[in-house]
Amino acid sequence: MRKNIKAFTLVELMVAVAVLAIVLGIAAPSFLEMLRQNTLRSQANELLGVMHYARTEAIKRRVNVTVNLTPGTGWKAEVIQPGTTTVLRAVDKTATSVALNGSGTIAVVFDLRGRRQSADNCFQLSYYGNQRQLIVETGGALKIEAGACGGS
Repeated sequence: MRKNIKAFTLVELMVAVAVLAIVLGIAAPSFLEMLRQNTLRSQANELLGVMHYARTEAIKRRVNVTVNLTPGTGWKAEVIQPGTTTVLRAVDKTATSVALNGSGTIAVVFDLRGRRQSADNCFQLSYYGNQRQLIVETGGALKIEAGACGGS
């Protein structure tokens, strides 16, 4: 007595693998680009969160609060209470490949009303050709936009 065993043939399996390889070859580049954009967006939102925190602390404590940004490939942000070396919040992204444009430490100061007191108002993050900018308005409003600072 011979039982009928239902299974895939070798040819059917090879065709399925070939179709899968073609689909992955088409989808992989766009998936990689999506991952890069999400990484950049995530870090831009993290920088935005630090700025919001600093502004809120300035209003709450009724003192100027400074955000020290260390730009480069991988970046760092520290919220400092004025007149002290007390770090209220720190974000260290120096192990990442997302770059914050600029040179030297950049100080962003919010006054007791939450307004920006420093000259710098646009901070650009870039990652594999993608760019996002964080804009700090004079009144303290914060926003993130796609693209580079200065419209370039």
